[in-house]
Amino acid sequence: MESGEYADLQLPEWAEEALLEAVGKDVTKLSVAQCDLSLDGEYADGWLVLTKEHLISITRSNSASKSVKALPLDEVEETIVEAFVGNAKFYVTTNGKRLLFARFSHRHRREVENLINVLRKLKEGSAEAALQDASQTLKRKKSIMMRRMGLCPRCGNPIHPRLDICTRCLNRSKVMIRMLGLVYPYWHIALFSFILLLLLSAFETIQPLFAKLFLDRVIPQHDIKLLVTIAVVILVINALTALFSAIRGYVMAWLGEKIVVDIRRKLYEHIQSLSLTFFDRRDTGRIISRITDDTHRLNDFLTSGLQDIARDALTSIAIGIILFALHWKLALITLIPMPLLAFSSVQFGRRVRRLFHRTWRRWAQVTSLLADKIPGVRVIKAFVREQHEINKFTEAIYDLFTASLQVARLWTVFFPSIGFVTTLGYLAIWGFGGYWVITGSMSVGTMVAFLGYLWRFYAPVQNLARIAHRLQHAATAAERIFEVLDTESDMEVPPDSIELEEVKGHIVIEDVSFSYDGVNKALKGVSFEVKPGEMVGLVGPTGAGKSTLINLICRFYDPDEGRIYIDGHDIRNVKPESIRRHIGVVLQDTYLFNGTIADNIAYGKPDASLEEIVAAAYMANAHEFICKAPYAYDTMVGEHGSHLSGGEKQRIAIARALLKDPAILILDEATSNVDTETEAKIREAIEHLIEGRTTIAIAHRFSTLRNAKKLIVLDRGKLVEVGTPEELMAKDGLFARLCKMQAELSKVWAW
Repeated sequence: MESGEYADLQLPEWAEEALLEAVGKDVTKLSVAQCDLSLDGEYADGWLVLTKEHLISITRSNSASKSVKALPLDEVEETIVEAFVGNAKFYVTTNGKRLLFARFSHRHRREVENLINVLRKLKEGSAEAALQDASQTLKRKKSIMMRRMGLCPRCGNPIHPRLDICTRCLNRSKVMIRMLGLVYPYWHIALFSFILLLLLSAFETIQPLFAKLFLDRVIPQHDIKLLVTIAVVILVINALTALFSAIRGYVMAWLGEKIVVDIRRKLYEHIQSLSLTFFDRRDTGRIISRITDDTHRLNDFLTSGLQDIARDALTSIAIGIILFALHWKLALITLIPMPLLAFSSVQFGRRVRRLFHRTWRRWAQVTSLLADKIPGVRVIKAFVREQHEINKFTEAIYDLFTASLQVARLWTVFFPSIGFVTTLGYLAIWGFGGYWVITGSMSVGTMVAFLGYLWRFYAPVQNLARIAHRLQHAATAAERIFEVLDTESDMEVPPDSIELEEVKGHIVIEDVSFSYDGVNKALKGVSFEVKPGEMVGLVGPTGAGKSTLINLICRFYDPDEGRIYIDGHDIRNVKPESIRRHIGVVLQDTYLFNGTIADNIAYGKPDASLEEIVAAAYMANAHEFICKAPYAYDTMVGEHGSHLSGGEKQRIAIARALLKDPAILILDEATSNVDTETEAKIREAIEHLIEGRTTIAIAHRFSTLRNAKKLIVLDRGKLVEVGTPEELMAKDGLFARLCKMQAELSKVWAW
């Protein structure tokens, strides 16, 4: 590909030949997209190619017959993509006729849509700008879209719905290196602890030599002075052992907790930086499990486990040397069980990793169930579903029990087997060693010292064999943690993103399209403008895309296509927190945190004074009911605001938005699900709130939008009508039909 936005896409040789035949010369390809279906919907090898002069479709079916269509760009009037279940059709309008030009599965939809975007810019005369933009963003967009579809961006294979990364692409050796990297900031403390550990191991290692001295020298020679010396040295060693053990215990406790704090902070910080897409795909319990359980499991290995491995390895080597120095023949016999221990450890590690993943997925399911059901306990009791939920929870914990039992069964077989193998080594040493003592070729002291060192040699060897359990335990936790840390945000924030210091509230939506799942579009080419200080209403049936549009303006997601401008700035080039700092949101489902009323009102402005909080509550018609609460502004609202009514929560949300004093205000069904009296109070509060602000309001009760200067009517993701309420009623379109339906329902309610 001589130039173009996606160098990874290369035409196969047969397609290059077909392209050359179609245009008659070597051309520069501006954009290339793969199409894996024939026009009849059969699997085929197809390509769309855009050059500066032509749009070409090349298809080769299973019968090896080729189909080539080339259209001059000046004959291309319009391009349309129609999506179906599993695939889409690409139409081109030429000479007033609609021509089916290509067909493809949704896997290649991003490539085709990018080609269409380059084609549109090319016809507008700005192809160079389009290519520069596409070359930087297509790869990332394709990766995001594949993730939304549950596919791995690297290999294209499906990702397990309960995992965040592709296990086929996971490099476990890099996981271990990254695990070590978590300890690196505290290497000096870890080194100090390890030195103490080596000293403690050295103290333990030399003690069998005292038994040899006692049997071979003190008793035969009646050496009282040497006996006293040995006793004093043993006393000093044990005193130092107690002191160093206490110091090391405290140091390791501090190190372990500090590493856990760091990991949890990184996880939570990274999670907060991700777009809402991350939370859309995951249960709350799975996220909580990563931050709490997995970090705790990793802690033990990073603090004690790594040092234990190093200690056991060094101890085994040191004692092995001592054993060979004492009696090299017995030392060789000692090594006989080693190959079997090594082989069984490798096999155990492979099996236990899979079981750990399964167990912890079950644990995450239990956590998710609790996180979902406990806040909804009122609904459970209202519908008398306690027994049903008990059964579901029982089923979940028994699934966890079964998975945990599989792990337990594996290690209860493995660990005793290791002990039995080393016991055979002990028996061999007793047999051969006893024979050599009886025949006089080895002293009793040497035999006693050898036996003393033998268990000290086998103990760390058994620990190293068992380390597969601890290692896989930690590696599984690390994989799950890095799954989250390696999850990229769908939103790209350029390094040179700007801060919006002051915002007037001028909003431009330009040809915006968006899909949550990469297949079904929630918005399709929506464009409109909101002037500073203007109130605009978003109207349409359920599922029209109103809330999706609000999410895009707040930059909870980024559009798949098109641009959103605030005061002339493309919001992709503005820091997300800077945008949201100037936007106030009052949602239909008001979320209050478990704190005081004052804390919730001041959530967007933590440094607000009590006078400012009270003033905001006055304007939101909330001060009266707040003063009637047991502790007024210091009253706890309960989890999710459970101690307050729906109307009270809504007015606190309005007070919260008023105190923030945003330039742009978004109201999403702010008066729904409340009685008439409360609605009147909320409307009055909203009138205070919208003064002098750019306001975008969503409402099913159209009377709420009486102050709107303009209404935007959406239907199935498309903008179908724009105008004042009077103009739209005169058109007798969708808005007029919705108003008539609402009027009819009002008559029924009134009756």
